[in-house]
Amino acid sequence: MFSGNIPAELGNLSHLTELQMGGNLLSGEIPKEIGNLASLQIAMNLSCNNLSGSIPPQLGNLILLEYLYLDNNHLSGEIPSTFANLSSLLGCNFSYNDLTGPLPSVQLFQNMSISSFMGNKGLCGGPLGNCTGSTPFDTFPSPVGSMDAPRGKIITIVAAVIGGVSLVLIAVILYVMKCHPVDMVASSPDKDISSLDSDIYFPPKEGFTFQDLVEATNNFHDTFVIGRGAVGTVYKAVLQSTQTIAVKKLASNREGNNIENSFRAEILTLGKIRHRNIVKLYGFCYHQGSNLLLYEYMARGSLGELLHGASCNLDWPTRFTIALGAAEGLAYLHHDCRPRIVHRDIKSNNILLDEKFEAHVGDFGLAKVIDMPQSKSMSAVAGSYGYIAPEYAYTMKVTEKCDIYSYGVVLLELLTGKTPVQPLEQGGDLVTWVRNYIRAHSLSSEILDSRLDLKDEITVHHMITVLKIALLCTSMSPFDRPTMREVVLMLMESNDREGYAVSPPDYDLPSKDDAL
Repeated sequence: MFSGNIPAELGNLSHLTELQMGGNLLSGEIPKEIGNLASLQIAMNLSCNNLSGSIPPQLGNLILLEYLYLDNNHLSGEIPSTFANLSSLLGCNFSYNDLTGPLPSVQLFQNMSISSFMGNKGLCGGPLGNCTGSTPFDTFPSPVGSMDAPRGKIITIVAAVIGGVSLVLIAVILYVMKCHPVDMVASSPDKDISSLDSDIYFPPKEGFTFQDLVEATNNFHDTFVIGRGAVGTVYKAVLQSTQTIAVKKLASNREGNNIENSFRAEILTLGKIRHRNIVKLYGFCYHQGSNLLLYEYMARGSLGELLHGASCNLDWPTRFTIALGAAEGLAYLHHDCRPRIVHRDIKSNNILLDEKFEAHVGDFGLAKVIDMPQSKSMSAVAGSYGYIAPEYAYTMKVTEKCDIYSYGVVLLELLTGKTPVQPLEQGGDLVTWVRNYIRAHSLSSEILDSRLDLKDEITVHHMITVLKIALLCTSMSPFDRPTMREVVLMLMESNDREGYAVSPPDYDLPSKDDAL
């Protein structure tokens, strides 16, 4: 972690395209010489430091800059009127400083979310209201510790890492399920967890029994297999009602049945998630040694299979639609779920696609419920190689910023067509490969997947913009990564800017059904 003043000599780095200095102990004023960084384009992040003084008007010279983060400092004075010159700016954050005066009278500032200015009681104009009378922030309390801790530290994990929820499900099933064919029993949101002494299901409209699943999969025959993983095998099951579901048959449980209520509370939470971009968990059951999870069926399989398969034909609009859908699903888990959930294993193989190529985040086998003090810890490693955030190696703790890093890797897969694991001589992983390539060759269309239409300038420009978002998501420091809500906003703004219409593709690719 760095401390002291930002050296004025930094302004001599004329070829610098990205400046990431957030989450340190830097103090003093922002040197005006930074305004000389004419090539600065991807982002400038000075957030979560102890910087003071006014914002240099010379920063208005950074006409290529697309993202500016100055939040969580002690900056004072007005936002310079020269910021009206930042014609390339896509997003910025000035929250939790001591800024005053009107916002610059340009469209970006006038239309920005109020959260970008929160914690500055003296600011006015645009989303903050007229500059006469009180501002919306007069009623906002000051954030506890906003000046003492970086934004990324505000959301912390109370307990140590929790993993293997799929394995936990088995143990819970052993504890609460009876060994007989079952009728579907709908769960009640108001039911006391401690009273769960019978069969638990989160059922679809029509109930079915274990025997129905056996018949639908021909006793779980290999011809019905649509996926295999470390904790089980997934089968396609077409029931007599013609409803198609995915059945994950878990590996046998060796942990016994002494499971505490807190674990069951987490499982009930996962079962109640309902969002268009989250794979639905219909139910689970235990019968004669078989541990089954019942999921919504995804006809197109996983993004990883489609993207890295020999016959990939996903055009850029479809890839972008998938990226946006997955981001919205993750944003729901991080911000709107109660309690909030960290997925812990985001990867292209865990983003499943329905018949219309809409993305659904799936496989919550390592999911971690946060904001629950009674959560227990397990020893499972969080994530898959190539997707794991660098800080996990030395903290062994998981926050939502780990999911954001993994999502950034998926974005890079969509953009480059490359797998997350690369040869050691090329860096060993996709994030390193991309950053090394940009250092050697600059940010150009040559880094993009050659299977895409790279002759269309609008398409290429949009892809480069999304690539910059991916680089933000995969920043080495978790404090430099945006939130998933910010990622969704950036993706939508990039889409509006280029005039793309996010809609299902009008072409057809083989679905999982064609293989059965």
